[in-house]
Amino acid sequence: MRLGLFYIAAMTRTVPIDLLRGFIMMLMALDHASGMVARTHFTEMWGVTFKGYPDFWWWLTRFVSHLCAPGFFFLMGMSMLLFAEKRLQTGWSEGRIRTYFFKRGGLILLFMFFLEFPAWGLGGFLGSGSSGGGGMSFPGAYEGGFFIPTTVLYGLGMCMIIGAFLWKLPKWLLVLITIFSFVFSGWYVGQQSVTEVFNPLEVFLAVPGITVGAMSLYPVIPWIGVVTFGMFWAKLMREFPGKIYGYSLVIGLVFVATFVVLRFLELTNFQMNSYHDWISFFTLIKYPPSVVFILITCGINFILLFVFSKLSNQTWLRPVRLFGQTAMFFYIVHLYLYALMGAPFPAGASIGVMYLVWIVGLVVLYFICDWFLTFKRNKPEGSFWKMV
Repeated sequence: MRLGLFYIAAMTRTVPIDLLRGFIMMLMALDHASGMVARTHFTEMWGVTFKGYPDFWWWLTRFVSHLCAPGFFFLMGMSMLLFAEKRLQTGWSEGRIRTYFFKRGGLILLFMFFLEFPAWGLGGFLGSGSSGGGGMSFPGAYEGGFFIPTTVLYGLGMCMIIGAFLWKLPKWLLVLITIFSFVFSGWYVGQQSVTEVFNPLEVFLAVPGITVGAMSLYPVIPWIGVVTFGMFWAKLMREFPGKIYGYSLVIGLVFVATFVVLRFLELTNFQMNSYHDWISFFTLIKYPPSVVFILITCGINFILLFVFSKLSNQTWLRPVRLFGQTAMFFYIVHLYLYALMGAPFPAGASIGVMYLVWIVGLVVLYFICDWFLTFKRNKPEGSFWKMV
């Protein structure tokens, strides 16, 4: 009886998490439709010239997608802690839980190599090879040769593996790791020259860029702090289940206000400090995540978490929650879907057409993900499909 009540309470309190994850999955699909259908994508990288956004609508399209990566890492931290708690209640040992996180983190890395990379290759093959907007410009010296590319799945997979050792830490230590990750990242990247030859370990661990043997957009150190803060927040959820979403609203507003102050003072955005209008004010370094980038994106995510806590019983949000419950499956399938849907537009579509294709794609994804969730639920606890 006690375990049943625990399970029901856990399910109730995690509905807003599923909704937020599903919502940012939809925004991520918009960002990738931008690249695969409109053939326009932006990369706000430290140390290199950023060309800016063509107009307001392209800026807005990119800005809302900035919620995705911080949201993924934060919610992964929350979900790891809540998953571990639930499994401890059902008799799992701490070692078994760590092994699960090792396996799932490793599986994410395998998905990157064997499922995600072919999808990006398909999208590039079906396009003309052009990339409008900001294009892709990387810090680091590279004159050709072999390198291992990585994507957001690298950051998520590695952070899950490392997080297997962190979820039992006390709250104060999780917060300390979060602070250290951003202080160290800001200091270390600030010491680098954009034209130097990086050590491959630097690229995989601390400095987004390219070098012989490595290319990374999501190195581990800048992002592990978002994961540990998610774990910290899940611990607060355990202690204050009736108040946590109210706290989310408060911390979200504090984060946004702090962002405004720091950005106004032209602080903590790496080399892109100056601004001349409100769009450039909101043009922020994502690779690695600057402090102001994290403040505004996590602040908005916290506010959305509060909003979804108030809407968690709304049946019209079922598709959003469904996407959140099938996030990894959604991620892989949506890449292939939008790569194929972009085939009629090898030179790129207008932003209006791209939005239409994005919406049609979400409808298709709803039915595919609905089927997969039913399929997944019918599998036994130890099944491979439970980790997808």
